[in-house]
Amino acid sequence: MWVAHSTLTRFIKATDPDLMRLNLLLLLFVSFLPFTTGVAATHLFASNLSLHEITVSSSTERVAAVVFGLNLTLAALMVYLMLRHAGRTPGLAADDVAEEELQAFAKERRSAVLLQAGATVVGAFLPLTAVVFYLALSVFFVVDPLRHVGIPAHRPAGSNVGAGG
Repeated sequence: MWVAHSTLTRFIKATDPDLMRLNLLLLLFVSFLPFTTGVAATHLFASNLSLHEITVSSSTERVAAVVFGLNLTLAALMVYLMLRHAGRTPGLAADDVAEEELQAFAKERRSAVLLQAGATVVGAFLPLTAVVFYLALSVFFVVDPLRHVGIPAHRPAGSNVGAGG
């Protein structure tokens, strides 16, 4: 969430009350992460620790996977809504290129929300699978925004940066 949030702030020059409210909601869901992580750590795989078959899961494991997944999904939704709002509201983006970047990044983050929600649904039935999805999605969403960080928002026409030579 922090990487996506940092990427967002790189492209904006101003804020408005709606963006601030969305940001506060994001911070709320981020502040719940230690609690939901604790729930997941306490209750996930309790049956597996006693050497039960790995495909058997208890209702507490399923609830823990869903609670954690809901928290991740809601945080991802807030990031998406912030990006979408900043990209569509005149005067928030640093310039026209930043506005386009925000809109493109919002489209990418919409998939994050859908994938997180899908993994949460899976968690209701297969908690271990959901945790693997959560981990894979987290790694992807940490790495993916980094490609936006080091790339200049606009290159002049005819620029051969990185072409070698």
